[in-house]
Amino acid sequence: MTSPTRLGGFKILEDVVLIPLAAKEADLKFPAAVCNLLAAEQVNLPFFTCGTASSHCWMALAVEGCNAGKACRLVEEHFGKGACSPAQGSILSIFPHRNKPEVMAAFLTIFDKAGIQPGPFAQSSSAISVVLPEECILKTTTALFGPFTFGAYRTPADWKLAQEGKEQLYKEVVASYQEKHPKVYALEWQDEQELLQIRLDRGKLTPVSELFKSLSRLELFFTFLVASPVVGDEPPTLLFSLPESRKHLYASVVEDLPAGALVSRISPVAVFSMNGPHFGDRYGIVSELLMAFKAGHVDFLGLSCTIASITGVVPSAQLTTAIEAIQARFDIPSVMERT
Repeated sequence: MTSPTRLGGFKILEDVVLIPLAAKEADLKFPAAVCNLLAAEQVNLPFFTCGTASSHCWMALAVEGCNAGKACRLVEEHFGKGACSPAQGSILSIFPHRNKPEVMAAFLTIFDKAGIQPGPFAQSSSAISVVLPEECILKTTTALFGPFTFGAYRTPADWKLAQEGKEQLYKEVVASYQEKHPKVYALEWQDEQELLQIRLDRGKLTPVSELFKSLSRLELFFTFLVASPVVGDEPPTLLFSLPESRKHLYASVVEDLPAGALVSRISPVAVFSMNGPHFGDRYGIVSELLMAFKAGHVDFLGLSCTIASITGVVPSAQLTTAIEAIQARFDIPSVMERT
């Protein structure tokens, strides 16, 4: 029997509303336009992911419940009635995961066994976050104590007791000022990566979970990972990247996926990541980045913003342009290659 994986803990942000969006074409101006609208109205995004599929550009953004009405009104005023399909939920985050595929594999197995269809999820440098329907939170947090252990919390009851009186846990005070350039601790990048896109069949996460277990046995680590929301009739997709230099190790594992599961492979790509003192609680962070890319004509392939971290993927040929675009909008003390 496999021993549980020890993690630091998990947190829940309640009373959020998930808004899945999609453009009919793979138009990267669409996310910039949406985020710019929300930033102008001081709407913070505690969770945001976006990417491109074969025929469209998708987004998953979560807002606090108090901002949901405003956010939907803005979206529908500018993009038409019916563009917004909000869903009440919560954001569950587990940490730290150290980019290990085995952690994500165990996470997906929980949903598979419990019969829960997870919403969009994303990996940041510090945590894995997923947006879930409110009615699934208790069942999911209880199931976490199977494959994981959490330090001082030996049981779900221990964790629940520790949360009493801490309703504001995981919520930070929204910054009351706006710097001319948002501050960043550092900008890190990794080049020569491969971006893979996998179709996620609803209720059938086992093949992907088995793939991640195989990657973990090969001692491979994700450099980027997001999953799209369900938008219309389109099945959700999973985007993740691995170092091209290790392709000889993972190529045969990827080929073992069920027929039609692997949608695309793009290489070479570069992954960048950054976090800052107000990334988790200040509106306009994602908007600044997307407007920088729009001005610099950077064709980003995937993006996530969660737990005070931004991670993104761009074509390797545009890495220098992307870094320059970010530096033009953010106060960055250092830019470094991550090995």
